Amino acid sequence: MGGVILGVDLMPMSTPSGHSQPRYSVVVLDGGKVLSRFENVNRRKLLRLVWTLNPSMVAIDNVYEFASSSSRLLKFLKAFPPDVKVVQVTRVFGGFKPLSVLARDYGLADGVGKLSPVMAAELSARLASMGVGSEVEYLKNETRVLVCRGRRIGEGGMSEDRYERKIRTAVYNASMNIKSTLDSHGIEYDVFFNRRGFGVDRCLFIVYSPKDSLRGLIKNMSLGDVQIKVFEESSDRIIFKPIGSAESEDTCGKEPLIVGLDPGVITGLAILDMDGRLVHVGSRRNWSRNDIISEVMKFGTPILVATDVHPPSFFVVKMASIWGARVYELDRSLSVDEKRDLVYRYCRDFNLNLDLNVHERDALASAVKVFYGFKPLFSKADSSVLELGVDVPRKQLRALLIRGYSIKRAIDALTREVKGSTTAESKPDESELEVEAESSDVVEYLKRKLSVEEEMVRNLKLQRDQLAMEVEKLKSEIDKLNFLVNSLNSELNYKIKRDREVAALESRLSELQSAYQSIKSECESLKAKVDGWMKMFLKLLRGEIVFLKPIKNLTLDNVRSSIESYNIRRGDVVFISDFNVFDADSLKKLSSVGCAGIVGFSPPKHVCEALDDFEIPFIDASSIKLEFFEGYPYVEANLLSNALNNARESLLERSSLKRRERLKKLFDEYRSTRLRELKDFDSTIKY
Repeated sequence: MGGVILGVDLMPMSTPSGHSQPRYSVVVLDGGKVLSRFENVNRRKLLRLVWTLNPSMVAIDNVYEFASSSSRLLKFLKAFPPDVKVVQVTRVFGGFKPLSVLARDYGLADGVGKLSPVMAAELSARLASMGVGSEVEYLKNETRVLVCRGRRIGEGGMSEDRYERKIRTAVYNASMNIKSTLDSHGIEYDVFFNRRGFGVDRCLFIVYSPKDSLRGLIKNMSLGDVQIKVFEESSDRIIFKPIGSAESEDTCGKEPLIVGLDPGVITGLAILDMDGRLVHVGSRRNWSRNDIISEVMKFGTPILVATDVHPPSFFVVKMASIWGARVYELDRSLSVDEKRDLVYRYCRDFNLNLDLNVHERDALASAVKVFYGFKPLFSKADSSVLELGVDVPRKQLRALLIRGYSIKRAIDALTREVKGSTTAESKPDESELEVEAESSDVVEYLKRKLSVEEEMVRNLKLQRDQLAMEVEKLKSEIDKLNFLVNSLNSELNYKIKRDREVAALESRLSELQSAYQSIKSECESLKAKVDGWMKMFLKLLRGEIVFLKPIKNLTLDNVRSSIESYNIRRGDVVFISDFNVFDADSLKKLSSVGCAGIVGFSPPKHVCEALDDFEIPFIDASSIKLEFFEGYPYVEANLLSNALNNARESLLERSSLKRRERLKKLFDEYRSTRLRELKDFDSTIKY
C-alpha cells in the first residue's frame, strides 16, 4: 500500500467515554519510513493532521478507541476527508487477532511484552501498509436525489386546485429530466414516485454511484416550485470490509431462501425458508437495493424471488439478477382478497399471529403463493426419498427443485454429493454397512411405506381442498362477472335509448326553432305591410293621394274588363301601362263612361292623335311623380289635379286650332269652287 499512512493508538489512562477528550499516539508512515511521531494528540489535532497530511489510510487496532458508541464513531468518521480509509488492523477474516500476534506473524515484532502506544500506532500503520485488517465503511456508496415541492400547498381559494396541479406537474417534469439524464449517461438507479392527482408530489432517485459521479449532471437547486436535493446516504451501522475486497463480511451465503418483495416508496420484504417457515417480514421507506441485500443476506441466500404483480417490476428482476435467483412470474396479478386468503391460511397452518401492514402482507402473500405452489412437489420428493431410502438434505433437495431440477435428478445430484463428501471424509466400513443392511427389516420398510402413503393422502386431500376453493372462487367470480355484464348491458341499453330520445328531441327542437323563425319573419313582414297599408289608408282618407285605376293596354277586352273590375266611372283617371297595342274602340268606350284622363309613359303619336280626337286628356306619368303601392299606381291629389287641368287646357287649345284650320280649309275650298263656277259662267256669256 503506497502513500502516507497514519498509525493511531489510544494513550494510557485515556478513554473515549471520559469527560475529557481522549489522547492518542500518532505515527506518520510513508513508504515504510516513519516520518513523524506525535503523542498526547487530542481529537481536534488528530483531525487537523488528517486534513493536513491527507493520508491514504488511518490505521488503528480498535476503531472504538475513537468513540464510545457506534453513533459517535460514525459522527467522528464523517469529519474525515471522504477519500481517507479507516482500517482496523486486528479484524482479519471476520475474526479478531491481537495486535501483538499479528506483529509476530508478519515478522514486525517478537510478540512478547506489552506494546507502547507509539509502538502500537507504528505497528498498525505497517500492518495496514501490508494489506492486513479490514476497512471501516459507513457510506453506502449510494446517492439520493430527492425532487420535491419548493412551495407549500395550502388554502388558496378558488385557484387552489390549479396551483397544486402546476406544482406537481413541475415536480414531474423535473423528475423526468433527471431520469433522462441518468439514462443517457448509463447510471444505474431506482426511482420511487409519490403520485397524487395530476402530477407527482415527491420523487426519490436512489443512484448506485458516489455523489462525485453526478458532478456536472445533477446538483442541489431550488427552481421556485421545485427543489432538488442531492446527498449521500450514511449507513446506520459500521461495516467491516477486508482491504481490497469489494464484498463486506455480511455477504456470505447461508440457507436457501424464498423472498417476497413488494417494491415501492415503502418496500415490503418477506423471507421464507425451504420448510415454509417465516424467517423475516418487514417494510421500510426508501429501501435501496444494497439495504435489502444486506437485510436478506443475514438469513441466507435467496434462490427465488416472488412478487404479487404481473409482469414483475424491473426492481424485482434486478434484485433476482443480483442474487442469481429465479423470478417467480404469476399468470396474473394477485387480487387483494387472494392475498388476504393466502396470508390467513399461512398464519393458520403455521400457527402465527402477525400484525402486518399492506406492503408486508403483499410481500408475504407472494412468497406464500410460491411455497404453496411448490408444496405438492416437495411432498412428492419427500416420498421419493423415503421410497429410495436415501439420506439427502431436505432443504438442499427443495432448493434444487425450485431451481428447476426434476426429483430424480435432484436426488441423484445430492446423493452423489453426499457420497463424495462421505468418501472424502472417511471410507465406509463394509462390515458396518452389512450390519445396517441386515437390520433394515420388513417392519421398517412397511412403516416407511405407510408414512409415504399417508403423506400422499394428505397431499391429495390438500390438493382437493385447494381445487374446491378455487372452484368456489371461480364460481363467485363468474357470478360477479355475469352480474357486471348484465348491469353494463342495462346501462348500455338505457344510454342507447336515452341518446335516441335526445337525438329525436333535438331534431324536433331544431324544426320548431326553424318554424318559429319563419313565423316570426312572416309576422314582421305582415306587420310592416299593415303599417304601410295604414299609412296609405290615412293618406287616402285625408285626400292626399289618389289611386289610378289600372288598365293593361288599350284593347277593347282589357278596357271592358278593367271597367268591370275597378268600377271605372265618370271623372276617374286611369293608368295605361302599355301603349303598344291600340284599339280606337277602347278609347271610345272610355270616353263613353266619362273617363276624366289617361296617365302613361310616352304613348305613340297615333295614340295621342286618337286621344285628342276623343277629347281625353293625357298626362305624362313622369311629370306627376307616379308611385306604386302593392302594384297599384297612385299619385298626390294636388299634382294630379294640376296636371289634369293643364292637360285639359292643352287639349282645348289643340281642338280649337284644329277647328279653325278645318273652317279655313272649308272656306278656301268653297271660294275655289265659286271662282271656278264664276269663270265657267263668264265664258258661257261671251259665246
